[in-house]
Amino acid sequence: MKKQSNLNYLLYLAGGEKKKLFLAVILSVISSILAFAPFLIIYKMIMILFEGNVVYKDIFNLAVLAAVIIIVRIIFFIASGAFSHVAAFNILYNIRMKIIKHMGNLNLGFFTNKTSGELKKVINEDIEKMENFLAHHIPDISAAVVAPFIMFIYLLYLNYKMALVLLIPVVIGGVIQSIMFKNFEKRMEHYFTLLENMNSTIVQFIQGISIMKAFNVSSLSFEKYRKSIEEYADYWKKITETNSQSHSIFLAIMDSGLLFTIPLGGYFYINGGIGLGTYLLFIIISMGFLNSFKALLELGSNFSMIFEGVNRIKNILDMPKQESGKYSLSKSGSYDIEIKNVSFKYEDKNVLNNVNTSLEKGTINAFVGASGAGKTTLAQLIGRFWDVNEGEILINNKNIKDISMENLMDSVAFVFQDIFMLNDTIYENIRMGNENVDYEEVTEAAKKAQIHDFIMTLPNGYETRMGESGIKLSGGEKQRISIARAILKDAPIILLDEATASLDADNEIEIQKSLQKLTEGKTVIVIAHKLNTIVNSDQIIVLNDGQIEEIGNHEKLLKNKKRYFNMYKEQEQAKGWVV
Repeated sequence: MKKQSNLNYLLYLAGGEKKKLFLAVILSVISSILAFAPFLIIYKMIMILFEGNVVYKDIFNLAVLAAVIIIVRIIFFIASGAFSHVAAFNILYNIRMKIIKHMGNLNLGFFTNKTSGELKKVINEDIEKMENFLAHHIPDISAAVVAPFIMFIYLLYLNYKMALVLLIPVVIGGVIQSIMFKNFEKRMEHYFTLLENMNSTIVQFIQGISIMKAFNVSSLSFEKYRKSIEEYADYWKKITETNSQSHSIFLAIMDSGLLFTIPLGGYFYINGGIGLGTYLLFIIISMGFLNSFKALLELGSNFSMIFEGVNRIKNILDMPKQESGKYSLSKSGSYDIEIKNVSFKYEDKNVLNNVNTSLEKGTINAFVGASGAGKTTLAQLIGRFWDVNEGEILINNKNIKDISMENLMDSVAFVFQDIFMLNDTIYENIRMGNENVDYEEVTEAAKKAQIHDFIMTLPNGYETRMGESGIKLSGGEKQRISIARAILKDAPIILLDEATASLDADNEIEIQKSLQKLTEGKTVIVIAHKLNTIVNSDQIIVLNDGQIEEIGNHEKLLKNKKRYFNMYKEQEQAKGWVV
């Protein structure tokens, strides 16, 4: 049932390309039927030679006919492959685009539960394996079923006893296959899990290679990496050892047609059960007849691997999208934000509990607290990176769930602590903030972010490429490019998550100046651990264990002498100062 469901789902994903696949199947079946024609012609030639009155012209004509049929068969075979491959690559492209687009509409909870290795495997490897199935297996399966069936009907007509003899290896091979692939789906699930784990640890190891080297940790001594590789290799060895004997027997049986047709056919011939011509024909046919069945039975393992991959694709595409509202905010002016009775949890872990606060338009609001207090989560809820479990978040008295996702994203600019950079030019990386801008506007944003002078020192200026094939930037340089993006976006709501965390003291002063320009007249949310960077905020919201513990400006919170006072005092004392 699971295989049937996944096959139907794959055909559903094929969409309009099913017509090309159907045509490929028809051409493949015809090609396979024509493959038996030369055997029949050879049989006819042998019968002519046995009769004694040989007319060489007849032999020549049969040879020409065989050659023509072979050429026509090749043409049909090539045409079938062309249609199936075009359909397969179009389907793979459409599935990849569909799954990427769908993931763009999922909330961050999906990505926290999935490692990059898992997603990479689905998008790359699982989808790629479908190419072989769509381009080769579907036409081959159809040919392996239809052509031998038609030929078998003809053989039954000639002599049903000898036809049934040909089925003996098929039956034995089928029994061996059923034993080999018992519980194979569960084994494939485990195989996919091991492969995902291995991909994840490889990605993790590569991303953290500088830390590994700094602590003299090699790939062999990195336990998680080594363990995932060993588990994957050991599992393949186990599968190989389990199936090697039975698979060898299966191959021997499926290549043993003559082992059954010669002795049993000879017995029937001696006892007058069949004529010499029929006996010879079955000997000739048995040399190629079982190849189709062998290919069909060997596809079992590939099916399990492919359909398990389809199932994982289906699981992603079945994930519910974040619903997008229809209301659009005006990009001019600034917005009030109201957080009402908001509670949120990651799976079973409560992060926010009944949070209530208001952020007035045109003000700077700082979220502070210990790590894990919920400040980043609360800020991300405003951008609908997640959806609240209880309560609501209002922007200008509109529930953010009623605002279109595209409009909401246009209305909020983010500057994260962890900066993402495209493997593209610096110009394109800055222009991500607003693609409808010209060169002058990009350079102006870079100047405000205090990164323009550095860019101009590079060999190709703004056209300098970044990433694997380009230059590597420091954390502070990346952060300033991220700030330039936000300046260029000119959104009415600004979210700064440790925006100056990677900057040195000199640059931090300059960036603070540019951030003041960025945030003028806008509603700003600042997430900060360094409390000296938010002392001028209009409102400081202190979170502890998912709840708001204090609200006020810097002076007020110091006078309260509660959590904020203690946090600020500790940080100042760490610098050698005393409050």
